[in-house]
Amino acid sequence: MDHEAEIWVKGTLCLLGLLAFLWRTRVGSPLPRGKAGQLVGAAAFAAVLAYYNFGLFHGRGYVHHWETFHYVLGSKYFPELRYDGLYAASLAAEAEAFPGKPLPAFVRDLRTNDVVPSRTIEWHMGEVKRRFTPERWRQFVADNAHFVVSNDPSYLAQIRTDHGYNPTPAWTFVARLFDGRLPVDGTTLPLWASLDLILLAATFVFVFRSFGSWAGTVALLVFGLGYTWRFDWVGGAFLRQDWLAASVIGLCMLKRERWAAAGALFGYAASVRLFPAAFLFGPAVLGLRAILRKEETAWLRKLASGFVLSVALWLAAGSLTGRGVAAWGEFGRNFQKHRHTWLTNNVGLKNLLLYGPETFERRLVDFSQPEPWLKWQKKMDDMEEARKPLLAVASLAFLGMVAAAAWRAGRVEAALLGIPAFFAAGVLTCYYWVVLVALVLTGRRWLIAGVMAVSVVLFAADLLTPSFEAIYGLASWLLASLFAWWSVQVALGITERPSSDSGCSRGRRTKRGR
Repeated sequence: MDHEAEIWVKGTLCLLGLLAFLWRTRVGSPLPRGKAGQLVGAAAFAAVLAYYNFGLFHGRGYVHHWETFHYVLGSKYFPELRYDGLYAASLAAEAEAFPGKPLPAFVRDLRTNDVVPSRTIEWHMGEVKRRFTPERWRQFVADNAHFVVSNDPSYLAQIRTDHGYNPTPAWTFVARLFDGRLPVDGTTLPLWASLDLILLAATFVFVFRSFGSWAGTVALLVFGLGYTWRFDWVGGAFLRQDWLAASVIGLCMLKRERWAAAGALFGYAASVRLFPAAFLFGPAVLGLRAILRKEETAWLRKLASGFVLSVALWLAAGSLTGRGVAAWGEFGRNFQKHRHTWLTNNVGLKNLLLYGPETFERRLVDFSQPEPWLKWQKKMDDMEEARKPLLAVASLAFLGMVAAAAWRAGRVEAALLGIPAFFAAGVLTCYYWVVLVALVLTGRRWLIAGVMAVSVVLFAADLLTPSFEAIYGLASWLLASLFAWWSVQVALGITERPSSDSGCSRGRRTKRGR
């Protein structure tokens, strides 16, 4: 299935799924509730098949070689590669294993994040190699060779102009439990890539058991047909959905009032991907409200204790990855370097204030250069610096609106309001917005429909332009509108009540207070 066919098929299914959902939840629907539910169930089943490209996966198999190159080699050899050595070591190992084979002309220098001629990092290649013992280097050469022989040279060259290995030391610790002692080959890669399947299955089991079959079915529908997190991005990769599983199961624990377990799961998610810490934003607002009203806060203390203990555990675990406590300092420096690298598939409030015609029309992009977006990145850096006060005011205003909503929300919905809170505070690469699946747990009919409608619009936009800047700039505007509408609804006390023939609910205004 080529890209255009994929977009047509998934976009059409997403639209049909949205219509089926609205029909099922419509008050007075002419279709019997059971039949309408079966229609949504069939749509959810088709959605799951569509997510995995109907068994075609990446065209040549399930394993995502681009992702596993970074996450397997980067974690297994983290003591030597650190955050700056993956591409340099890979080139040196390829030159040794395949003498006479030409190396790619350009590579990203992970010390600076600049794309440079490969010959200019020869000293760095040697420096990284010297970090290895002879035995460890032989293992790395063999593991790297698996990717060399399994991938087209042009594809491998593109891999080495990505942005390197960036997970936290905590994630690295977990990954090394699986890949630390095994060779990279045609057996281990599929096994490691299957871990996300297990995690996703467990996640949806928890959703079904905690929120009911309707919420679970709709969650599958939204997951399978989301535009920004299509399988092509991180499907078939290595432990790329662990944070999602921890976050959603943590929300399930909130629903069950198992506060410490919820906090521990949020702590794990935050330790491996940072931004899930935003799930505590809403509960913190509720805690402040409880203190001011002299209400009980035992639940919040348990939630916070679980979170703090979990983070402390994973901070310690991250220090056992071969670099000691220094690993966290190295991660911090790498994070700052990576944070200042503009990506065309980022989504966040910042894009609303910085993207203009020169971005949407790609006026500053030069595809004749090894780094086509270099001028655009410089322009974005300059604009961000010039508009810092405006960005700060906009972010604080949006956060204030979300906080006002959390003040009126229930505990699960307050935690979910952490999603728009992070939207206001930072940017996320497109595939992390799979977290929108969790909004199904609010039970809000029009919010869920809005999430699906965003994907429908983005599928249509993909057919009109190849520009990621335009597509994900549009995604930023759509999500800003959706989050603002949701926050205002909650802040005004507008809830949704179940109806006799509706799976979700319709809006009404409630009395102030709880």
